[in-house]
Amino acid sequence: MNNLSKLGKIVETDALIIGGGSSGLWAANKIKSLDSNLDVLVVDKGARDWGGLMSMSGGDFDVVFPGESVDDWVQEFVYYWDGLCEQDLMEKLLTHSYERFKDYERLGCEFLKKPDGSYKGVPQRGLKHVKMYPSKLKGTGGKDMAQVVIKEAERLGVKRMGRTLVTELIKNGNKVVGVVGFNYRSGEFYIFKAKAVLITTGVGGWKSSYMQNSATGEGMGMVFKAGVKLKNFEFARVWNVPRLYSYEGQTALFPLGARFINAEGEPFMDRYSPVLGNNTDPHYMTLAMAYEARAGRAPFYLDISQVKAEDLELVKPQTGWQVINYDKLVELGIDYMKENTEWMPQLQRSFGGVDTDIEGRTSVEGLFAAGCARPLVPGCYNGGFALFTTSVMGSMVGETVADYIGSSETSSFPLEADEVKEIKKQLYHPLGKPGIPPKEILRAIQEVVYPIDVCKLKSEKSLQNALSKLEEIKEDLLPQMTAPDAHYLLKLREVQGIAFVTELYLRASLFRKESRAGHYREDYPKRDDQNWLKWVMISKKDGEIHLDTEPVPFHKYKFQPPVPSYMDNFRFE
Repeated sequence: MNNLSKLGKIVETDALIIGGGSSGLWAANKIKSLDSNLDVLVVDKGARDWGGLMSMSGGDFDVVFPGESVDDWVQEFVYYWDGLCEQDLMEKLLTHSYERFKDYERLGCEFLKKPDGSYKGVPQRGLKHVKMYPSKLKGTGGKDMAQVVIKEAERLGVKRMGRTLVTELIKNGNKVVGVVGFNYRSGEFYIFKAKAVLITTGVGGWKSSYMQNSATGEGMGMVFKAGVKLKNFEFARVWNVPRLYSYEGQTALFPLGARFINAEGEPFMDRYSPVLGNNTDPHYMTLAMAYEARAGRAPFYLDISQVKAEDLELVKPQTGWQVINYDKLVELGIDYMKENTEWMPQLQRSFGGVDTDIEGRTSVEGLFAAGCARPLVPGCYNGGFALFTTSVMGSMVGETVADYIGSSETSSFPLEADEVKEIKKQLYHPLGKPGIPPKEILRAIQEVVYPIDVCKLKSEKSLQNALSKLEEIKEDLLPQMTAPDAHYLLKLREVQGIAFVTELYLRASLFRKESRAGHYREDYPKRDDQNWLKWVMISKKDGEIHLDTEPVPFHKYKFQPPVPSYMDNFRFE
């Protein structure tokens, strides 16, 4: 202990939760509510109590109400995701969705209601059963959710730390016994000893907009290094955004009649899907945009002329951060509530994550994952899904963690001072040296992955070309990346995480030689159920990235993949 104390500040806790967003906070509150004597600490790289990306959301929530069928929803997700649905997990999450929905109301959140007092549901992506339920005030729903869950954490006695980046897991054999990290303002080194560690950091992205700036993948690299499998990294989120300024919240417009038109004034989605048109997932919209642009029919415009005035009020920003962002759009000459405005595709973040069992356990003892760190979505997303799944899964995995800590097998192991000393040395090595700033390498990575033939119209040639460029960046530029202070050391670690996620995305996209859900290969445009009704798994083998497959276990699931699947509503080839 004395040797360790010379290396940094030691913090001991029962449950250490990495990530202070929706799933992390719900997990912390569940653990504390089950056993108030347990010490629970949430560590986030953002400001303390900012609430993660939950605070940046609109507050929409998916929920199965009493009297509705969970089976109907599960079967619809099997259809929507072309078979790549973890049916047992989805059933469990949907079963508890109403419980979390009522918890939010009990804590003080309000959801939009119709004049008769019933909740206003918005059908999603042309599906029959799946609906999202908007918050009462558009623009502060997610922030309100974050504030009430944080208030509950304070009441329960959950400890929280901000401005601290966790960088590495410490193991004793195959058991996690702690982590290390640093405060990126003071530069102070932290050594955390814990009986259980829960990863709720989200996945990784490419810093394409203010809303996606914090998702950078360093958590995935840390878990992978510890020997845990990852999955679903061939799927990434490509969203529709205004040309000059990214914006969240427009997808609720499409079920209400909004549409995209091309430079010739055509509602071009009808060309690719006469049945669904614009009432579909952004994956298919941006895929259509790519083909339209190739045919010379760009740019693209959001047309709201067919949306009823009373429905526009549902999505019109009323207060909070969305009003600020909406005003910014208007200042730039983009008022999509009044006129046609130009929009474009934008690559944002990965849908990959940590492989766990149904209750959040990884293959490493004492290490758990929940929320967006636990992959569910194979590239096709629906409104309200993240707030629903992160809150339900966070609470569920929190219960798993509490049970684990309560067992007799969680006695703490000592941390090895020599191991921690070497980790600290490597962490701070880039500080104060001449070299390449992180931002320059980030831009180089963005230039690799942003082209439309890498993020949308994938092919063997384009992906191999991108992977070759990334290998050059890894070999020539990453070793030269340095940081003048602790703040830029954070940025350096983020860029390392982004490089790792980019490599996983490219390799997994090359590996899956078919098109399915949110993954489209132009050289393999058809779905291949015989060979690829499987998840792509990523593991570390002899120190290298190794890809393999795991069949979807339909032998234990209720529903077989339907024919046709959701993607059969579209024709792109």
